[in-house]
Amino acid sequence: MEPVRAHITVYGCQMNRLDGRLVADVLRADGACVVDVPGEANVLLYLTCSVRAHAEDRVFSNVGALAERKRAEPGLVIGILGCMAQQYGDGIRRRAPGVDLVCAPGRLAELPALLARARAGERVVALDPRRGEGGAEGFAGPDAALDRFGACRDASSDAPGRAFVRVMRGCDAFCAYCVVPHVRGPERSRAPGEVLEEVRRLAGQGVVQVTLLGQAVNAYAAEADGRRWDLADLVSGVAAVPGVERVQFITNHPRAMTPRLAAVLRDVPRVAPYLHMPAQSGSDAVLARMNRHYTAGEYVDRVAMVRAARPEVAVASDFIVGFPGETEADFESTLALVREVRFAGGFVFKYSPRPGTAAARRFEDDVPDEEKRRRHQVLLETVGRIAEEENRRFVGQRVEVFVEGPSPRPGLNRGGPGSTCRPDWVQLRGRTPGNRIAVFDGPPDLAGRIVPVRLVEARAVTLFAEWDGPASDR
Repeated sequence: MEPVRAHITVYGCQMNRLDGRLVADVLRADGACVVDVPGEANVLLYLTCSVRAHAEDRVFSNVGALAERKRAEPGLVIGILGCMAQQYGDGIRRRAPGVDLVCAPGRLAELPALLARARAGERVVALDPRRGEGGAEGFAGPDAALDRFGACRDASSDAPGRAFVRVMRGCDAFCAYCVVPHVRGPERSRAPGEVLEEVRRLAGQGVVQVTLLGQAVNAYAAEADGRRWDLADLVSGVAAVPGVERVQFITNHPRAMTPRLAAVLRDVPRVAPYLHMPAQSGSDAVLARMNRHYTAGEYVDRVAMVRAARPEVAVASDFIVGFPGETEADFESTLALVREVRFAGGFVFKYSPRPGTAAARRFEDDVPDEEKRRRHQVLLETVGRIAEEENRRFVGQRVEVFVEGPSPRPGLNRGGPGSTCRPDWVQLRGRTPGNRIAVFDGPPDLAGRIVPVRLVEARAVTLFAEWDGPASDR
């Protein structure tokens, strides 16, 4: 049998992106080749979330479009991995009969063996324990296997100079709209020593920016060295690792935002002044139906606590419009919250019922889709307008940006205000300490470094800049 040539398509959150990198590492360790072009692959893997219907629809559409190729290439293996796999299990084949492999998040370390079975003609379904089947202990073995790959991964599998490090899995929040507690299982925090050792290894390979990941990362809790660690302890420890210059942590649940964590933002300079803390709604009635366990006023108080500790903190949020029972007055409350908090940015989603969630069981999806689309557009425009106003405050300032690499939209900055492009330069994309996007022209070898730029223009989602490097290089 010919060697595995796998192509991996990832949809969804940063956790899924990290899983995608670990899948690539797992396969390479087994001798497989991971290819960039789907047409060159004999194994097509789709790793996707199940939080939004849109992501699932895209996967089913892509798999359905492969029917003709599957008939022409009987040896082609198609696999669906991650949260969507756990959500639907073998039921995936009712919509996508061409799928050969279904693999849940906790089984990804077993992928080489599972693929071998699928390539031999077996229909393979590998799922995690269902919630309540053995508690967190049922995930201990799979978690440890994935962590071994994560801890040993080469930094080159991430973007230059940057790494995502998982510090916990699962979620116990049980928001009414969300499948994560059901498909990722209960909260399990990694031992702090394991996390710190992984960060030290990555820093030794040139990583300067570390982002700590968890579904509700500020719920992190672990026992080590005879004491209890929370996220404030862990973030402080990561920031103290030699070579690490910038630390972020996402995603934060408002009810778990503590004064200790705010103090870390204030007292530890290497911790980035950035907080992704989804509000989801500004209506207390909607928040109660969502099972979020806070009011809009309490959310505002937590933002005020963080900004009192570090005024320049950029707060980003997620919102859901059209949740069951959301009235026009509820939506206006969300707009009022956005105007009061003045978010640096936000993601806006239209509500879609997710199988197995409390909202799908208890509430009628009663907001018309046309109205959802209208509210989506109005909220996006409001968030964007405020973000642009906030961004304009930075024009003329000199800031340090982490350079992610070439901009995905080359030419955006060329010939614009302040452009100083030389023939051997490219348009680069970087992130300010507050995680705002900044594009500027510069030499390609700046990727993976934190460098100074001068900001010359601002838009809603993009800052335009000039590299402020040595004059001899400009």
